[in-house]
Amino acid sequence: MTLESAPSATLDPLGQVPAAIGAPTPRRSRAAVAWTVLGVALFLLLSAAVLAASAIANLRFDAAVAAHRDAVAEAETVAASTTAVEAEAAATAEIAASVLAAPDPLVDPEANAALTTVTAEFDTLMASAPETEFAEPNRPLSRPIWFADLDRASELLDAESERLTAQAAEADAYAADLAVADNAVTDSGIAYLDAIAPVAAALEAANGSARNVERIEYRNSVEQLAGSTWGYDATARIDAYVAAAAALQSTHAAEEAEKAGPLYDRRVEVEAYARSIAGGVLLEFDWAPIVIGYGENGSAGGTATWDTWEGGLSTITLSNSIAEQWGDPVMAALVTHEVGHAITSKCYDIVGEYANDNEPWAVAWAIGMGHTDANGNGEWLYGRPSDELIERSKGCR
Repeated sequence: MTLESAPSATLDPLGQVPAAIGAPTPRRSRAAVAWTVLGVALFLLLSAAVLAASAIANLRFDAAVAAHRDAVAEAETVAASTTAVEAEAAATAEIAASVLAAPDPLVDPEANAALTTVTAEFDTLMASAPETEFAEPNRPLSRPIWFADLDRASELLDAESERLTAQAAEADAYAADLAVADNAVTDSGIAYLDAIAPVAAALEAANGSARNVERIEYRNSVEQLAGSTWGYDATARIDAYVAAAAALQSTHAAEEAEKAGPLYDRRVEVEAYARSIAGGVLLEFDWAPIVIGYGENGSAGGTATWDTWEGGLSTITLSNSIAEQWGDPVMAALVTHEVGHAITSKCYDIVGEYANDNEPWAVAWAIGMGHTDANGNGEWLYGRPSDELIERSKGCR
């Protein structure tokens, strides 16, 4: 018996799966594709814009950092130079104030007025120093990431750079003006010191009775002022001059008081005569009733020292009777004899072997000056010197 199988459906291994009956075929719409493309394009454009903005912000930030670094360096340089100029100016002002403290009678009035004026202007300029703050600003410790933060940091640095640059320019201009004013005070100060010499000479002449040591110290102090430079040593020199002037005036006043009285005018005449023939040797005088046993009953006595220090100086002691009898040629001869002792300090080489045994020289010098009266020139007491010594003494004037 023959059996036949029922027909059945088979899949073709090489064929396609038949589509379900009645189901639509899936496919993308054109709108979706368009929106997708547009989104991708916008994303790419936005990313590019962000990247460009970030790159620009980074470049701007780098430029701001570099400019700020330069501004800080310039500010530091200006600050250091300004500080140095201000220190020198402060020293100059201090020196000017100290020298201007000298009493008016001891300095030249015109030079004093000039220095006072420029010093006042200098002080005003120093008081107008600009206020500056050169410290670096607070700034990001690290580079910001977001471009907006980069821009804000750049603006902060740019503003600070502008501030530093402006203050540095102001400080630099001030320092330049201060340096010019400093030089003006220095020049005026040196002129002030140099102008003292004529005033000092007149002051010394007005204090003719001052003691020798104080006179020498006064002259030395004046010499230290001539051709001087400006510095703290100028303060020391002016202080020494002021002190020496006070000592000169003090000893002059003391000596004037000592010779005051009825014989004052004649004592002044005797001293003036002695100084007129002393050849520049400094003389100071002491007056006493009795000198080496003489001074009464018409007698007169005198003594003299001599010293080669500082060009020569001497102290001459005279009895009051010399002033009382001034006008008598004998008194003039006696005073000349004492000046002969004093002038030994100037003519030490000429005096020679008579330096220690000085009386023959003093007698010879008085004779050489024209005083031949043996009662006054010392000849009656010490003997007649040789003609050779008398001639030799004429070389000492």
